[in-house]
Amino acid sequence: MARPAPALVAEAEEIVAHVRALRRDLCGPFADVQRSGLTGPQVTVMASLVASGPSTLTELSRKVGMSHSTASGIVDRLQARGLVHREQDPADRRRTQIAVTPDVTRYVREMEEGPPARLAAALQRTSAEQRAAIREGLVLLRRLLKPDGHGDASADPLPDEWGAMQVEPSGV
Repeated sequence: MARPAPALVAEAEEIVAHVRALRRDLCGPFADVQRSGLTGPQVTVMASLVASGPSTLTELSRKVGMSHSTASGIVDRLQARGLVHREQDPADRRRTQIAVTPDVTRYVREMEEGPPARLAAALQRTSAEQRAAIREGLVLLRRLLKPDGHGDASADPLPDEWGAMQVEPSGV
């Protein structure tokens, strides 16, 4: 097989950069967890606080199935990072509640929605023709990358997962 022309290699490098950026854009919160150094238990504590609202340490440890001391250590580490804060319970000033910051609430919600929801939100800003062009281009690229190297655009129907991602345009 002949070596590709330098211009073609440069185009391939640009496409790979776009694929990496798309992965980062679609999986943002998921990739961020790995890079952030957050542990599974820390994410569990934050997700519980987002789902149920501010809780006392005793309530939180019960909800997440951790000992009081383990939950306390996790909350201390999250508080040191500015991800949660402690506040007095307005109904009973003797109690202290733990709550997440607004950024954490947004972050956890994005994680729960996942990449398909992020993509669907973006696709709402496109026309049906633009969505078809995106799908066709991605399908063609996947075919070209198959081990046999054949890229017949008419041979392979769209994968089933495309049907679940149809989004109606919103005023576009």
